[in-house]
Amino acid sequence: MKKVLFYILSTFLFFSLFGFEWPQENITLESYSSYFGQKRGGLISHSLIFEEPSQIKAAEDGTILAIIIENNDDSDFFPSTLGTAVILSHEDNLQSVYGNFDSSTLTLNDSNETSVDSGTILGESGFTAWQEDKGHLEFQIIDTKNKSAINPKILMPRTENEIPLLLSGIYIENKNNVFYDMNAYKTFSSGLYRVYQKKNVVAVPYKTSVSINGVIVDQINYDTIIQENNKICITGKKKYTSNDVYPKENFHLLGEAMFTPGKITLGLSEQDMLGNSKNLVYNITVK
Repeated sequence: MKKVLFYILSTFLFFSLFGFEWPQENITLESYSSYFGQKRGGLISHSLIFEEPSQIKAAEDGTILAIIIENNDDSDFFPSTLGTAVILSHEDNLQSVYGNFDSSTLTLNDSNETSVDSGTILGESGFTAWQEDKGHLEFQIIDTKNKSAINPKILMPRTENEIPLLLSGIYIENKNNVFYDMNAYKTFSSGLYRVYQKKNVVAVPYKTSVSINGVIVDQINYDTIIQENNKICITGKKKYTSNDVYPKENFHLLGEAMFTPGKITLGLSEQDMLGNSKNLVYNITVK
């Protein structure tokens, strides 16, 4: 666990200093169709998807690794659902991925170009990728050394505001997969429980935590997504798969907690990239 926390902290401190820029102009609260970590196609998405059409530009100086036309790519982190896409390679084993181009607007030609400067216009977003609700640019950052996807928002200049998070609709699930509405139940049997909230439509918390009597017992961070045993996972006190994080259409995992006999205080928290947080507390009895 200490190694995991050290990796997350060192990743955040290092990459927050890395000089990436936003891949399109005029970033606002309304810019996003889907956050990194959101449920898409039954999986945890490792993309940041933008809502409005725009010119797409290189987020950092890089070397052209691949130009994908329509649906020809089938690698692990670059599924064919990207449509027409550009992949750039950068220092420190990072790759930036730009998907869902309008194919006719591509400015690059891999036969005579090898590198691009930060801010270079790559083309315009279109509808060549598979996306819900007709999103536009699909943007990813891949750490090839650690075989993980990095939350792009970690690397970008901070925006003034984040989409407000909603911490509501709390349910807990026991080992028999029975769900309890926390507004209706205050007494539970001892055992391990998973805590869920109603899923935010677009935004995903940067961090969620569950505490017992003021002590954090689980904390899930959305700075990286890893692939292990052919499954996409988010890391908390353990590795949570897509089915763990999103077991139902409108449920989103906050974390796990062991309930032991007695009166306990269950604390729940979620935090965005700017440190804004939402908190809930439940006083319950465990038999």
